[in-house]
Amino acid sequence: MSMQYIRVEFAFAEGALRRLLGVIEARGWIICSMQMGSDGDRSIMTLSIDPRDGGRKIDTLIRQISRTYGVVEAAHIDGATSFIREIPRAAAG
Repeated sequence: MSMQYIRVEFAFAEGALRRLLGVIEARGWIICSMQMGSDGDRSIMTLSIDPRDGGRKIDTLIRQISRTYGVVEAAHIDGATSFIREIPRAAAG
């Protein structure tokens, strides 16, 4: 399996970023890069991640992230360039 790209929209609250990153790493994924924008109430984070081994499924990770407290939406994105346009929307509200 190769590099995967995900987009996560979540309520910007104390501990939210730590919870999300913890879920990703605890589920066996390596965070290779991250971009994040926030308007103070909500944030949109896009990440490029790589599985630690071939047994990791991106759909399973997306479901686990979606169940994390404060997450509004989590999605797998196809390709690195498709998510760069999403960041300014979080800051604009």
